[in-house]
Amino acid sequence: MGTIDELVQLDLQAMQVKALAVDFGGVMSDFIDRDTLGLLADMAQVPLAIFEIPYWEKRDKLDAGKYDALAYFHEVLVDCHSPVRDDKETLELLFTMDLLGFSHIRPRMVRWVHDARRSGIKTELVSNMATETYERLVHGNYWAELCFDWFVISGILGINKPERQIFQHAIHLVQTDPRHILFIDDSESNIRTAKSMGMQTFSYT
Repeated sequence: MGTIDELVQLDLQAMQVKALAVDFGGVMSDFIDRDTLGLLADMAQVPLAIFEIPYWEKRDKLDAGKYDALAYFHEVLVDCHSPVRDDKETLELLFTMDLLGFSHIRPRMVRWVHDARRSGIKTELVSNMATETYERLVHGNYWAELCFDWFVISGILGINKPERQIFQHAIHLVQTDPRHILFIDDSESNIRTAKSMGMQTFSYT
């Protein structure tokens, strides 16, 4: 496990890293914080402790493309017994607030990944992320185009980490022996799968 300070001090050349596979939420960007989750709960007019149960329980289905964003928030509101009317405008506002919660891109990570790419290392974003989130927060954004050659998005593939298939897809894209791929993630279950497939790993804290 390591911090951004430890990550940027890695000697990628000595490690024989030829490709980086980097997570989004919690690595390239801040993870959604309690204040934003509290705002979502306030909008739903339910306590945060109640709101966040379906918010997290159903998140995997959103990230895997089983729900679109509006259907996801409809299900969350139903499950937490929210009294608000879940019309399209309300659902879109909830999704907008959710997007903002994950939108704080970390400048030091952008610079580090960009510099690695500029040095000749292949780069890919490998994220559990709904297609709509990817389209609004990542696709076509200047920072993302500067940093990454490829984007491996669970919502597009219909497969979430830590399933092996998404890692196999990521390895295939970069056409690199797993021994020479450094996978960076904040989830220990994802780190374990990457290790089992022969990748080098960095558990980001």
